[in-house]
Amino acid sequence: MHKRRLLLSLLTLLVTLTLVLVGTGCSRMRIAYQTADFFVDRHVNDYLQLDRSQRQQWAPLRKTALAAHREEELPYLAAFFDSARDGAVNGFTRAGMTCLLDQFETIYQRHMRLIIGALAPVLAGLERDQIDALAARFEQEAQKDAANTGPAAAARRARKRAERYESNMGWWIGDLTSNQLDILGDLTAAMPDTAPAWNAYRDRKRQELTALLRQQASAAALERFLRGWLIDLDDLPPDLAGIDAIMREHMTELFLRLGPSFSPAQRARFVDRLTTLRDDFLALQTQPRMAARGC
Repeated sequence: MHKRRLLLSLLTLLVTLTLVLVGTGCSRMRIAYQTADFFVDRHVNDYLQLDRSQRQQWAPLRKTALAAHREEELPYLAAFFDSARDGAVNGFTRAGMTCLLDQFETIYQRHMRLIIGALAPVLAGLERDQIDALAARFEQEAQKDAANTGPAAAARRARKRAERYESNMGWWIGDLTSNQLDILGDLTAAMPDTAPAWNAYRDRKRQELTALLRQQASAAALERFLRGWLIDLDDLPPDLAGIDAIMREHMTELFLRLGPSFSPAQRARFVDRLTTLRDDFLALQTQPRMAARGC
């Protein structure tokens, strides 16, 4: 529902989503997916503190959403990792990166529609004390973000961003060379620091959501609002206009510059991890297939 880091941008999501998908390790991907209902319930209850009747209402919605995810969304994930594998094997190109990032944007939008559709009825049924608790949590997080402003905070975010990208790429390809570290350092340093602007946008939309909840908005109204916020990115502030295009270019440059530097061992490791993910997402389907790439 809240997107948290997902609102940073569709392109920084490329790394975030990958970490979510592989956080337990490729060899345990199927086990993690089979227990997804437990983790989904835990996160929903963590944020919303559902009572017994609400949990009973949520259970069939979650079950339907996960079943739809298995049948309708896993083909897109399999195709995404298959496309990434092609790039790892044959070399990344600008056209190939455009296709890959377009696929990722489609995956993001489809996942958000599924999540929003399942959560809207539950949100519409929240009691006043639950809404108050949610608003208090939003306010606490906003205050924490407000404390992380200024040059020192910006420098800290830049350092953590560089460390995150280094750790991510290390997971994919193994130990990085000094040249590869320099490439990552150059590219992450050039990425704009949009965290304050995104946080302000998120906090404003959270306040609007809270107002709708207090007005006892219908599930349909909440779904429209959440789609506008989390998918269409309605009424973005001017300082965030065009940021997705900028981040797409940074991500493209990252792989165009890093790809040729891979050693045979690094490339083999990268291909192996991508192949395993593709095959896992195929194996998890009742009738394995990959969605059309569309490019």
